[in-house]
Parts: sequence; structure tokens; C-alpha cells
Amino acid sequence: MLNILDEIQNFIEDEERDLKYKLGDNFSLSFDTTPSIAYDYLNIDEVPEYSFHHPEFLKSESEEFPNKSDYNIYFHKIKNLCTRSLEDSLYNQPYTEHLKTINPNKNLLNVVKKIFKKDHIPAEQLPQFGEFGLYTNKGNNRAPRVFFFIGNLGMIYILFYDPFHKIFPSKEQV
Repeated sequence: MLNILDEIQNFIEDEERDLKYKLGDNFSLSFDTTPSIAYDYLNIDEVPEYSFHHPEFLKSESEEFPNKSDYNIYFHKIKNLCTRSLEDSLYNQPYTEHLKTINPNKNLLNVVKKIFKKDHIPAEQLPQFGEFGLYTNKGNNRAPRVFFFIGNLGMIYILFYDPFHKIFPSKEQV
């Protein structure tokens, strides 16, 4: 089995380009590697209600982590994510700690089109999307989620922050 540096070198030589994900990339997901985090497609300005600049990101509203802001919780979860294999994060973690792969709905596609600055993205060009929850409060409607997609060599591209769980709203109150 090749180590990650050999995989990267082979990819760069075979594709004659860098590792950054491009719409339409066709690659096999490597589940046994520890993911790395990339912010190349991070939503900061394109869609303000899902931006990491959203004022909710700095609030301490979690029932589970009462003295931590969403910002603190996010980096705690990212740190834990980067200590496990992608397979472990997707399939072997408790519900509150695992990554969830998702099929894009209309809400997600609208935000992604703005991030990629495209009016239309054919389904076959879309990457594998996912989300993870920062927490879910029982007493109010707080259930912030972070959305991402999986790129080459298990790279996790963080996309945006959904402070009120509006991309995939629940039919009931949280």
C-alpha cells in the first residue's frame, strides 16, 4: 500500500495539477486515511446567513457545552476529526460525533452554486457532501451544522455554517 506522500505525488504527476478539488473531479475516496481540512471553498461573503462571519458563530448557546461558543465547539470537533480515519468518523462514532454523508437538496445546491460561482452544476460534477452537528439543543431551536464535501485523498473542504439547521430543516421543533 502506498503511503499518503506517494499517493499525492502520483496524483500530481498523473493529473498534471495540484490536489485542489475541481468540479467534476473523478476519484476514489480513501477511507483509511486521516482527513485533512481545507478552507478553499469556505463561505464567508457569498451567502451571509450561512457564513462563518455570522454573529451566531460567536455565541455560547449550547446546552451540552454551556460555556463554549459555536466557534470553540467547531474547532474542538475539527481537532477530533483529524485524529481518526475518515472511515471511523463516518461509520464508527457516536451519533453526536460522526460525520454524515448527504445528498444535496435544493437549499444546499443553492448555497453551493453561489460558493462555486456557478448558475448550474450538473449532478455528475458534484462531490460527496456531508455535514456534522455542533450540538442539538432540546430546549430551543438551536441545532447548528457545518457542511463540507470530501475531495481528493480524503480532504475535507469546509463550506459553511448553518446556525439554525435551515439547509435540512426538521419537520418538528428540535
